[in-house]
Amino acid sequence: MIGDDFLVEAVGRQDTPRGLLSSQKLVVSDCVSVRDHVTGIGIPAWAESKDKSESDASVVAELMAAGIKLLGKGQVDDFGTSSSGRNSFYNDLRNPVVRKCRVGGSSSGAAVAVASGKATVGLGNACNGGVIIPASYCGLYGYRPSPGIFDSRGIRTLSTTFDSVGFLSKSAPVLQQIYEKCTGNRQMLPLSGIKYASGLFNSLLSEELTVCFQEKLDQLSCELDEDFSISKLILAQAGKIHSVILGREVDMEYGQWLDQHKPELDAETQGFLDTIRGFSFKDQVDAKKKKVLFSEMLCSAINSGELLIIPSTPGGAPARKGELDDEFQMNQHRLTAIAEVAGIPQLTVPFLSDDDAPMGVSLLARPNEDRLLFDAATRWF
Repeated sequence: MIGDDFLVEAVGRQDTPRGLLSSQKLVVSDCVSVRDHVTGIGIPAWAESKDKSESDASVVAELMAAGIKLLGKGQVDDFGTSSSGRNSFYNDLRNPVVRKCRVGGSSSGAAVAVASGKATVGLGNACNGGVIIPASYCGLYGYRPSPGIFDSRGIRTLSTTFDSVGFLSKSAPVLQQIYEKCTGNRQMLPLSGIKYASGLFNSLLSEELTVCFQEKLDQLSCELDEDFSISKLILAQAGKIHSVILGREVDMEYGQWLDQHKPELDAETQGFLDTIRGFSFKDQVDAKKKKVLFSEMLCSAINSGELLIIPSTPGGAPARKGELDDEFQMNQHRLTAIAEVAGIPQLTVPFLSDDDAPMGVSLLARPNEDRLLFDAATRWF
């Protein structure tokens, strides 16, 4: 039985009893501003020095105006950078789908709320896979929009380059409804084709799992074209660019506080921070230039009206107990970096299980063609 241990704070608000979203229940991550509550980053010592928010985050205000019920603020990984779903200062959350598996982060509390049926929508910062990873681990749909189409004011920054509103749900139509409500975009661009990055599937997944993926893809009632241009080399490039920019922006925003307070973070979180911190200003300038080139390269591989399928994770959700394999962790970060560095929308969809561990695949589209993600998800997935 899942309790409410995924909540940092209960809220229980419904500003408008009638509206398009009045049947939906929302949990937001702790990094999302809610009126009269402190906006945290998963570290109590940091939150203790902060004032309560005077207003809701812009996207929360839009959802509340449409009738959604806000249950509360969900737990995030300590400091919000980890993909593990662990937090040294709060509850050890369990995956409601497969108890032996990790929840994934950073929006771990929101993912547990939605996967357990306590909420129907989760909202968090999708930076560094913060929504995509827990969605994949918990058998949910996770949506990271095209940059700029959702108002991100009131989302506590982690990296100004990669910060993004992100959503989780068991239902792709619910996410589409939120997308159309908040953006006003109902453009009906026809879906002209779907490619899948066979090189990534073959190089990242076990032979047995690759066969399972291929069999599952063959069952889809749509024609798929193989794309060999997205290789492990491209993956490594995305990961390096992402690490440098993320590390520099984390340092600028939180470096002084981290060095002064030295919070006892989860070992995996601390290890990741040690890896990405310390890059120079020159490194950042070079990485920003490479980001532009990477975006142009990836967008050239996806024509308007097309989608690209990549793995959401390098395998099924890892075991809750024990440390994460270094190679898995590295590939996980690199996979989440692809869409973030390229600046394109991503939707992870529940797809299959790896030894009972949930695993999703991600649909990628060209910027501002987000609607195609939902069209494909509701039609074939």
